Amino acid sequence: MGSLPIALNQVGVETKILCPLHGCCKTFPYKTLDGDIVFRYGNTKIKSQVGVLDQKHSPVSVYFLINEKLFGRTGIYADEKGDYSDNCLRSFVLSHAATQIEKITRWKPDILHAHDWMAAATSAYLNAKQAKKKSPKVQGSVLTIHNLEHQGVFNQSEFHKSRLPNTYWGIDGFEHHGTLNLLKGGIQHADKISTVSPTYAQEIRTKAHGQNLEESLKFRGADLLGILNGIDQESWNPINDQLIPSNFGPHKPLPGKQLCKEDLIKEFKLANIKEPLIGVVSRLHHQKGLDLLLSILPDMLAEGRGSFIILGSGDKVLEKEFSKLADSYPERIGLRIGFDDALARRIFAGTDFFLMPSRFEPCGLAQQYAMRYGSIPVARNTGGLSDTIIARTDEKSKSTGYLFKSAEPKPLLDSIKLAIRDWDDESFYLNMQKRAMNVPSSWDVAAEKYKTLYNWVLRDS
Repeated sequence: MGSLPIALNQVGVETKILCPLHGCCKTFPYKTLDGDIVFRYGNTKIKSQVGVLDQKHSPVSVYFLINEKLFGRTGIYADEKGDYSDNCLRSFVLSHAATQIEKITRWKPDILHAHDWMAAATSAYLNAKQAKKKSPKVQGSVLTIHNLEHQGVFNQSEFHKSRLPNTYWGIDGFEHHGTLNLLKGGIQHADKISTVSPTYAQEIRTKAHGQNLEESLKFRGADLLGILNGIDQESWNPINDQLIPSNFGPHKPLPGKQLCKEDLIKEFKLANIKEPLIGVVSRLHHQKGLDLLLSILPDMLAEGRGSFIILGSGDKVLEKEFSKLADSYPERIGLRIGFDDALARRIFAGTDFFLMPSRFEPCGLAQQYAMRYGSIPVARNTGGLSDTIIARTDEKSKSTGYLFKSAEPKPLLDSIKLAIRDWDDESFYLNMQKRAMNVPSSWDVAAEKYKTLYNWVLRDS
């Protein structure tokens, strides 16, 4: 939502954003508009207001849904105690408001484009609203699935407080094995569905990657499309990035990359600058496959090739195990638990290779950042990784990285070893690095594809 709406406006799609006024948004200057949006939850009336962000702060119009009790918290979906118990209500209020906001803003969108489970019920509220009018459908809906693992699952009793028609419950609606599944309801009700890469759009229709929703996705297969996310190429540009020690570009990456590498080595007190430096910037989570790296690191370190810089947080067991290894090999492993945007950029800029051994990866942005900064990806052949990386095979002239098939330690180890052997061939590695840095990754292509998708929705309405 930071980049796509801007790109859409540039290709002639008037786009505005609706999001809750979360606690972290309260410092932004906004004007509260007249009128309330009323949501009936069971026997309770919940009133929300709409604010509009000062135009100086965004190139795209942003509307805030203002409800202090529901959204004015520090966290977005959870706090230190866990997920908020009223997340289902919060989702209903947001989704319903998207279909009613025209009453406040006097601007009626042709398409409501919802993202993930928190807004997935938008299409159902829109269908219910238009069914009441008994007139031709004038608004359409799109649902984008960013990560199918997160579905918004709640007790059935919550559905009956939603004020959605009872007919929207059931196998062709929000019911999933006796529970309320917001994402499934969105899948069933949206006019069109997109995911964030073409390969992921295929994978989620299989049992291996469908997260128990593969049957719904196969049923809606004709309306399901994968559109690869882009990145903000202005913000992520090693030529003028002020957060890295030395700037460089794809025409001549070596001098600047070398200085960035030396800076990282010095920052983390690593020993050998004449060996390949391998980076990781990731959540430490089962999805990301970093346990595979943990299992091969001792052998790699024993062989004496390569050093590692790891930035991430998440699973406490993984954090502990990586910390143990870093303590055992302080001259070979640099570890930072947490997240730091500036350090992430320095890692992209200063490493020779970048690891993403994900078990599944809907799109992946990190590999696109890494390639733009000349860090060659070593990744699992899945999802958006498959769509953005041209794998190194016996045909070397087009490759931009390394892909391995099975989410197991040995294929990862073999790919890293091959990458290191290629690194020893300076000419081959440099040519691959230049190709990777020149891979187009802007939002322009995605915006045109979404524009086409919107036109399909309007045509079919």
